[in-house]
Amino acid sequence: MKLNAIKYSRKEGEKAEWTLEGKPENGQYGQWCTFGDLNLIVGQNATGKTNTLKVIRELADLLAGEAELPELLYDTARYDIEFSTGGQKIAYAFKFKKAKVLEEKLFINGELFLDRDFGGVGKLRVDKNAGNLFEFKPSENKLLALIIREALQLPLFEELYQWGKSLTHYRFGDRMGKDTMAPIRDQDKELDLKSASNAIAAFEKGRNSFGEPFIDTIKADMEKMGYSLEEIGTAPLKRMNKRFNYSVGEYPMALFVKEADINDTTDQSEMSQGLFRALSLLIQLNYSLFAKMPSCILIDDIGEGLDYGRSKSLIELIINKAKDSSVQLFMTTNDRFIMNKTSLEYWSIIKREGQKSLFYNYRNSEQIFDDFELTGLSNFSFFSSNPITTRIRYNNG
Repeated sequence: MKLNAIKYSRKEGEKAEWTLEGKPENGQYGQWCTFGDLNLIVGQNATGKTNTLKVIRELADLLAGEAELPELLYDTARYDIEFSTGGQKIAYAFKFKKAKVLEEKLFINGELFLDRDFGGVGKLRVDKNAGNLFEFKPSENKLLALIIREALQLPLFEELYQWGKSLTHYRFGDRMGKDTMAPIRDQDKELDLKSASNAIAAFEKGRNSFGEPFIDTIKADMEKMGYSLEEIGTAPLKRMNKRFNYSVGEYPMALFVKEADINDTTDQSEMSQGLFRALSLLIQLNYSLFAKMPSCILIDDIGEGLDYGRSKSLIELIINKAKDSSVQLFMTTNDRFIMNKTSLEYWSIIKREGQKSLFYNYRNSEQIFDDFELTGLSNFSFFSSNPITTRIRYNNG
């Protein structure tokens, strides 16, 4: 299942209103923000890069039943989404206010299958050839799509649930779990890859499930980034540090590596932030690919804290892995090296216009992108030459 397009708005008509949408057409706002299999989202600070990933993550959490409307930061919003799966186009829209669903509709190839209005009965058509609709009286603060999945186990609604459940989210600019240790237990427990602090658990589960090929893949990936590792493993820290988080009464473990040109091992507390970010991301990314888990991967601030060579190698690694899989990839960056290494066909540039974040990409601005590529300038110069709008600026400081 792939996320093809989205329109999102929150707090409509209020001071905190914000919308995510595509480039206006003929002066008309409210266009679809469209996506491909590989998506690099770039733009100035505060244009909406991270918020875009948060919107997708929130959608996944709602479809997986991992968040409820009253728990959301913004309790008033509207989602319009288009998925594709198995040759079908799924159009799904829902609107809620003060954590109560006002409207929810789902179309399959243009035909209405799910319909719900505020305070009323939710209606579901199981078969397009059947005239009668199943009726539900759903909870006002829960999506009917999730209720139907729990009640009827229909394939489409199960697929929406699995898309939400398997989405993975990495915040590369954060510490990626560097201050977290984990007890080695519960190997059968489901691994939550939405938490970037699970590198240790992902490594242990991957080693136990997939053996040496899993570890060798991580080593090979790290080698491409300039880290020559003879060994990767888990062990207690050489010296306990108060900043590390772990459960009292359990036997906490941390990651360590043995670099080829260093005699001793380097444990988690001794690793540079750049080394640990790369190791943590590649452990969790490879685990999800080995386990054939992900349908959608979000990586915020990719390349943050890495030098030119390693930023370049990391983006090559990630794109090649995504191309060879069924994964849909969304990344954000302000990193010049990442931009220069990523083809413009994967770019979406966000322009902030008041309370709107507008997406410009090949799908809605093909001529502008093609004309720029003919200049022979670096991708990063796309900002300084302002081919989309004279109001787009990029501050590399």
